Amino acid sequence: MGVNVDVVIVGAGAAGIGAAIELNKTSLSFVVLEARNRIGGRAYTDRETFSSIPIDLGASWIHEYEPNNPMYSYYQKYKAHKQNDCDDNDDEEIINLDYDGQCLSSETEQQAKVVCAQLFEHLEKFACNNDEEEDQSVEDVIKSHYDQLVKSEGQRKRIIDSFLATVEVYEASNFATLSAKQWETIDESTICEKFVSFGYGTLLEYIVDQHKLPIRLNTLVTRIDTCDSDTIAIRTSSICSPIICRRVVVTIPLGCLKQETIVFEPPLPEWKRQAIFQMGLGLMNRFVLQFSEQFWDAKKTILLRTCTEQRGRFLYTVCLPSPANIIIFLITGIYAHELEQLTDAEILEQVMIFLRQIFPQSQVPDPIKSKFTRWSQDPFAFGAYSNYAVNSNEQTVKLLARETADGRVHWAGEHTYFNSSTDEWMHGCVHSAFQSGRRAALAIKDQLDSSSFSLSK
Repeated sequence: MGVNVDVVIVGAGAAGIGAAIELNKTSLSFVVLEARNRIGGRAYTDRETFSSIPIDLGASWIHEYEPNNPMYSYYQKYKAHKQNDCDDNDDEEIINLDYDGQCLSSETEQQAKVVCAQLFEHLEKFACNNDEEEDQSVEDVIKSHYDQLVKSEGQRKRIIDSFLATVEVYEASNFATLSAKQWETIDESTICEKFVSFGYGTLLEYIVDQHKLPIRLNTLVTRIDTCDSDTIAIRTSSICSPIICRRVVVTIPLGCLKQETIVFEPPLPEWKRQAIFQMGLGLMNRFVLQFSEQFWDAKKTILLRTCTEQRGRFLYTVCLPSPANIIIFLITGIYAHELEQLTDAEILEQVMIFLRQIFPQSQVPDPIKSKFTRWSQDPFAFGAYSNYAVNSNEQTVKLLARETADGRVHWAGEHTYFNSSTDEWMHGCVHSAFQSGRRAALAIKDQLDSSSFSLSK
């Protein structure tokens, strides 16, 4: 059977882009197949809804923003390319508020920090001392201690819950699903972050444009057939004949793998399927509102707010000043799933009650525009990003990254990247997805360089 290309990359998100850039340095021929009508995957910048103001509906921050992060250098190049058109203002203020918009008592806040430190210490002991024990959820491990330390309602309890919810937001899941044994992998406090004001999706588009990558949009891969020992047949929804290649890099999101949106023939080995379904998958939605005028402080502000109801409800809010006049709610976990079952109008009603609570001295107008993401219902995502669910661990990630079909099917994505130099898993990050794609491409290069089969570009 004739070969069309050496390598097919499935997906033009960060992982697919990373793989394509690495293959572009070789003599191997390749093509990237993307189901959407755009590149970027879960890094998507909306530049149309809010009066040309770029708003990220997915990834918004460059995590681990430092020179050894490939996104750091691309960000710097984009800034130099755009010069004065790129807003690089890092002036922001994080404000902790009570549910009614009042400032928190510093004394009570300190008491809450002490309690959280005790709960986290208990989790660390469980993670370190229970190698032979069955895994439990974070919620189950801390529940009895929480009940002992937090015995009454009031501001102290609300602050404790907001601190706990901050960790849940970072993982895009709730403690009831997260692994207590992997608690030490959850430490967002040391990560340097850069908010991409012009849009993370915009940055990925710039990267693709700089490298002139061969990407076919609106091309949904439906089947990957590895029955032939020499070639792989890739079936799509838009091309009648299969694309024949020698290697494939599968970069589709973990949510799509769980939903089995691609048929593999023969079926994936059981160890791969178990890893896919064992790994946790979080959900983070955004509700974006634009107003005719600004009614909060002039500079960009991040509000962390306590709650009298569900822990973490409307916890994290980003306020962008004039001329944007935009407020972005980051909604995660169970609450994100619950809101997806409501209409936009019903969600807006809840949000406006919240805003008028925390800005009681302001006349909060109705928004002129709004948009709510529903990532768990997105047919090319089915969720946000991965995390360690109960009974998943580093071995799960390594199995997700491990090749199948005698080394011919390679796997990439944020859920597959394990940094062997630091012995750490870097989940949920665009740059980790990008690096996983590079890793897969380098492995393919080594394989095909040692063979006599290679098509010229």
